[in-house]
Amino acid sequence: MSVSLEYVNKFIDPDFGPDPYFAKISKPSPAGDRHLEYMFRIIWPLLASYRKVLVAQRAMTTYTVLSQIAAGERDLDYLGAGHILYTDYPGKGKTLLAKVPAIVFGGKFTRFQGTSDNLPSDFTGNRILDIDENGKRFFRFVQGPAFGDFILVDEVNRNSPKTLSGLHEPFGEGTVTNFGKTYHVRPYGLFTMNPIETEGTYPLPEALLDRIMFKITGEWFTKDQFAEILERTNQYKTIRAGLKQVCGIETIHEIREFFHTAIYVDSDVRKRMGHFAEVSNDPYRFNYLRSFTEKFDGPIIRSGLSGRGIIYWEGATRALAGLRYRDYVCAEDAKKVLLPILRHRIIFEPGALLFLTHELGLRDTTETADVIITTLIKEAW
Repeated sequence: MSVSLEYVNKFIDPDFGPDPYFAKISKPSPAGDRHLEYMFRIIWPLLASYRKVLVAQRAMTTYTVLSQIAAGERDLDYLGAGHILYTDYPGKGKTLLAKVPAIVFGGKFTRFQGTSDNLPSDFTGNRILDIDENGKRFFRFVQGPAFGDFILVDEVNRNSPKTLSGLHEPFGEGTVTNFGKTYHVRPYGLFTMNPIETEGTYPLPEALLDRIMFKITGEWFTKDQFAEILERTNQYKTIRAGLKQVCGIETIHEIREFFHTAIYVDSDVRKRMGHFAEVSNDPYRFNYLRSFTEKFDGPIIRSGLSGRGIIYWEGATRALAGLRYRDYVCAEDAKKVLLPILRHRIIFEPGALLFLTHELGLRDTTETADVIITTLIKEAW
């Protein structure tokens, strides 16, 4: 069944109005009623709420929504969220953005501030000695930030490798194990990193990065956007009053399950994705990125997408198709989300990025990596 703008009026939340994107669709949408209800009553209000509190930063808001409704980890008993990593300079609104979903979905927001002296139990929780009403001593488990529905892991790279190891199980498997007892959790993680402060930081392990769907960098503000920041921060009470809860926390898990099962990915798209995943691990063998490898005099990429990485990629393509009011994935969806999928998964040969940054006259290695990945997508997809 194809639907028109007139048909969807019954699904629209009057506090947020219709999604402007829907009006731009040239053909009637094939989305069903349940899909439309999720979009107009929950997902569009979430995206609109992000854009009420955050000036500009369109990619940051869009990919945050995608990572929340997309299926990331697929375990036998667990369908996890995508999670997102913000890597940008201070003052772009990363922390502010992290607090919005708990308002819209009514979930529990927790924060884990990265420091070098954190322990895994500071995140997962720990047992403390307590005394009951009869004076008998016992151990009581106190939950840590891992038990939040929306978890801000601020300055994640300030945590030691030992502490970072404690993040794998909650975000990757949806469980927390403490003294032999396993607790089930369903967290969504928002990780932040500050690229200009490197003292006292640690490299993030590849196993953790592979459990994060997107790596996003913010946009620079224009003069008008700086002025808009001043305007909005002077109206914070009005903006906060405009944010409302649109559903319960369980609904976001239902939406994730719905998009995972209802959005179709055909075999041709999957084969193209499989081909690109193979290429990403050794583009030199496939004769891609020649302009860079000739400058460096050898391969510049050590490894690319893993088996887990391509699963997260497919989850992102389904979510994007759903956000565009389709019940099927097209090749353009897969291409659209590739850059933030690959940013933290492509591992470069030692020295390659520094050398090419100098050779190409670019600002920093982050910009160089984006140029290389964008070129690979253009050549190999």
